[in-house]
Amino acid sequence: MKRFVIAELSVVPVGTGSTGLSKYIAAALREVKRAGVKYKLGPTSTVFEADIDRALKIAKAAHQAVIDAGVNRVITTLRVDERLDTPKSMEERVRRVLTKVR
Repeated sequence: MKRFVIAELSVVPVGTGSTGLSKYIAAALREVKRAGVKYKLGPTSTVFEADIDRALKIAKAAHQAVIDAGVNRVITTLRVDERLDTPKSMEERVRRVLTKVR
């Protein structure tokens, strides 16, 4: 059985001089996309599936991409969920919850 994690990544540029952050978020997201993993962009974070080593590399690359886009401070949060008994995809987890919503 292939082990993977579901990772939630939030990369926040600080001190940009503007309330608009999309150019920085796009730089970070390009790194997730470049990694070729399954991902879903949300309004405040991006969730993706990868093995743990790859997830950490992706987070580092996204963090660096925002720095390279011209900011002097970046706050990056990575939340990792690794289920060892029965791996479930992002979609499976969402479906499971939705079947219980009445």
